[in-house]
Amino acid sequence: MRIIAGAEVLNYSSSSEEIPRGQENLKRIVFILLILLGILLEGIVHFLFGITVVYTQFYYLIVAVAGLWYGRVAIAVALFFGGLQIIISLVLEPEIIPYEPILRALILLVVAIVIWKLIEEIKRYEEKALIKNRELTNLNAQLDITQKAFVTANKKLNLLSSITRHDIKNQLTALLAYIELAKMMDQSGEMKTTIDKEEIVANNILRQIEFTRTYEDIGVKAAQWHHVNQLIALISPVLERAGIEIRILTGNLEIFADPLLEKVFENMFDNSIRHGEHVRHITVRYEKSGSGLLLIYEDDGAGVLETDKKKIFEKGFGKNTGLGLFISREILAITGLSIRECGHFGTGVRFEIDVPEDCYRFAGKSMT
Repeated sequence: MRIIAGAEVLNYSSSSEEIPRGQENLKRIVFILLILLGILLEGIVHFLFGITVVYTQFYYLIVAVAGLWYGRVAIAVALFFGGLQIIISLVLEPEIIPYEPILRALILLVVAIVIWKLIEEIKRYEEKALIKNRELTNLNAQLDITQKAFVTANKKLNLLSSITRHDIKNQLTALLAYIELAKMMDQSGEMKTTIDKEEIVANNILRQIEFTRTYEDIGVKAAQWHHVNQLIALISPVLERAGIEIRILTGNLEIFADPLLEKVFENMFDNSIRHGEHVRHITVRYEKSGSGLLLIYEDDGAGVLETDKKKIFEKGFGKNTGLGLFISREILAITGLSIRECGHFGTGVRFEIDVPEDCYRFAGKSMT
């Protein structure tokens, strides 16, 4: 292998090949020594002392080593030592058929064939594994390139979106300023109504632009653990200004969710203030469920019509921009949380956030 760095060429071929060559030489020496030892045992133990058992077990070791290192060579080794036993038995006792040596030779041959086949099968699986590994490596490289391209494209799109949003927002700010000036001028009742409608439309466009900024941030940053009590306490002053009392009964509950989780509660607060009509109390609590935990948000306002319970989470539904609860559902979905409305019309809303088992815990404990 050659590595070119500038004008310098580094050659590692000799060093990389020395280690395998050295290992191969060592294996060859060991194998030859085993063969010689086997022949020595056959010549001394069998031929000189006439012992025909026990020492033959050593041949299985030689056959196994031959199979592991050289494959089908194990068959030749088995035939050699099996035949050697038979020949010496015939030399020692020519008038007797050597049944035992013949049987041992056959068993040795069978063992050699089995070992050879097993080694061939193992090598075949290794080759398949290497091919699969190469395919996976290539696939990972392609995925890495695709991911980098996606990240780059996403950054460019976010930058373009941010610039466009900023420019439109500046124009809307100027438009709203002109509308305020127009409202100060003398005008007929019909003109005043038209200007008021223009202001409402402009403010709706402004809120929709803010929606794009929030939606753009969903899933961008890594999900994290949120202390529910502390999170709600930070954003609850808006309720106090609206004359609404809130009770937070979540204790040390923590939820694993997108960093924009506070937007979910802000949207539910906004829903209670805008559409609850006469909300005076809000309660946030939790209950254990079969699949995990339910985080429950309840108020004592007007509630939601039965026909609207699913529609309120759709984009564009509602009296205002129709984006708040839609965004809430999207934010929760990032970590597998879901939300539904289960209250009764006339007695208040009841939002249930379904939290999977691995997405909640209690501070000071591992998991519950």
